[in-house]
Amino acid sequence: MNNQKVTIYPTIYRTQEAVITSLDTVLTRIKEGKSRPKVELIREGDKSVKQELPAVCFSGIFEKNKRSDDSLKYHSGLVILDFDHVDVSRTKSALAGDKYIMSCWASPSGEGVKALVEITNTERHRDHYRSLKRYFDEQYGLELDSTGENESRACFESYDPDIVVKGEYERYGGMLSERSQNQEVRESSGRTDFNKVNIAAAMIRKAEDGDKHNVLVKAASLMGGYIASGIVEEDVARWVLEREIQKRDIDNLEGALKAIDDGVANGKKLPISEVINSEEKIKREMKLNDGDMSFISSDDVDYDWIEQYVDGNIPLGLTTGNAFMDENFVFKKEFVMINGHSNIGKTTFALWLMVASSMHHDWRWVIYSSENRSAAVKMKLVQFALNKKIGSTTHIERKKAREWVEKHFVVIDNSKTYSYMDIILFCEKVHRQNPIDGLFVDPYNSLKIEMSANRGVGPHEYHYEAASEFLTFSNNMDVAVWVNAHSITESQRRKGDDGLQVAPYAEDTEHGGKWVNRSDCFITLHRKIQHPDVLQRRCIEMHVRKVREVDTGGKPTPYAQPMIFELNSTQSGFSMHAPHQKLFTSLGEQLVGKQEHF
Repeated sequence: MNNQKVTIYPTIYRTQEAVITSLDTVLTRIKEGKSRPKVELIREGDKSVKQELPAVCFSGIFEKNKRSDDSLKYHSGLVILDFDHVDVSRTKSALAGDKYIMSCWASPSGEGVKALVEITNTERHRDHYRSLKRYFDEQYGLELDSTGENESRACFESYDPDIVVKGEYERYGGMLSERSQNQEVRESSGRTDFNKVNIAAAMIRKAEDGDKHNVLVKAASLMGGYIASGIVEEDVARWVLEREIQKRDIDNLEGALKAIDDGVANGKKLPISEVINSEEKIKREMKLNDGDMSFISSDDVDYDWIEQYVDGNIPLGLTTGNAFMDENFVFKKEFVMINGHSNIGKTTFALWLMVASSMHHDWRWVIYSSENRSAAVKMKLVQFALNKKIGSTTHIERKKAREWVEKHFVVIDNSKTYSYMDIILFCEKVHRQNPIDGLFVDPYNSLKIEMSANRGVGPHEYHYEAASEFLTFSNNMDVAVWVNAHSITESQRRKGDDGLQVAPYAEDTEHGGKWVNRSDCFITLHRKIQHPDVLQRRCIEMHVRKVREVDTGGKPTPYAQPMIFELNSTQSGFSMHAPHQKLFTSLGEQLVGKQEHF
């Protein structure tokens, strides 16, 4: 009997009338044809009837009047699969023979197949789904609908007197995290990193007899984290773990294999930052690197750098397009922190600078702006590229600008909130597919905070780790990382002799002075939004507070002498005061006289 509890609604929109019932009841309804008249109308061509069908959420029970992933109260352990536009008879036959399928039937349209699989870990629903998607593609060449991974996925009730309901099947345990679901990305990163695998192997070999079980779980958990991140292949990791523990003359092999399963499953849930920290702790505890002296810097590399410096061969930062601006700020592949009061135009100015970098140096950026619609961000990029207000552009200009923006900018969807590590991992994925030159995070304050209670990390340490991760990512990937952050409220109350707000200090950044310490370059942006002169209100101050490597270009601005930029009346570009100069020739200007060639 299939007694898992599922939710059925009279129609997809009537969530307030949800009925909790058993899976067996729902499958019987499909076989006996409770919705047969409507289903037959749909199969005859009347698609409008589909919305009148009952809808089933097979993955469990939801809070009253709700049907969303975060309102799931009880998970049934079931995942619904949707195969569209297939040969129904052949597909059902193939699925019926699969060891993981517990039931399958024809869809209401008669052009697809629905199927049910029971999973092993209900907390990893989506990771199971992603793995199932790859499994059915590799095994049968069947493409699973990618929109169906949500726990709250609803399925219209169908009619199939020949529905397959199996008494025996296996629960599915495969998982594929979002970080590693793109097969091309995993393959491009190379084979398994055996340095990581060897850490786990060494742990098991060095484990004391009375502590073998605990060490095995830790080793498996470590590998699970790297499996989820695409660093280690699961079959390789499991083979090594099993081989090493069998060498230790264990009494209970079945128990050891279960420990591996449990450890790997737990490790897959961990954020990559925690996995890395766990690895470092394990290395110290196990003294795995007794003979490793790699922590000492290379004399050859360092003295070669000194000689290059003496000869004047160290690469300098790239021009902004304005020689006067270049005295204080140039484009470098480094960690740049930006602070400023709220609503003074930090995002707008940063986007304009990014456009300049792309115009002059063909830089490619990833942008995450949580407080601005992705469409609004792209509209600003188009306006800056053309130096025209969007309403005064022609269709041909917008087409060319769109092509240029799509080539140089990737904008992350902001419909969900992400942690700093999520953004870094997304950026790594994009970088592997098509190399980028910069990442812009706007603002840091809006990112989701993920602190592990097990590590005892508080807010201060967490934000310091975030700053360190941005710096490390920039150095390792040779990518510019610009992070925008709001200033603390108190700093917004300081006023100058003119009674207007003054620019915040670097230390006024929300979450403290750690950003100053870890950043290569620190910039403060400020605008006197309460100034009585409208022209003054359009001017933005750029204070360069810190430049770590002045030898490669740039230097801090004098405290009371920031660079001044004026936003034009159409809000489509800035120009620098003293002298009045633009940073780049816009696409609009480049296209003048060339429209006949479009």
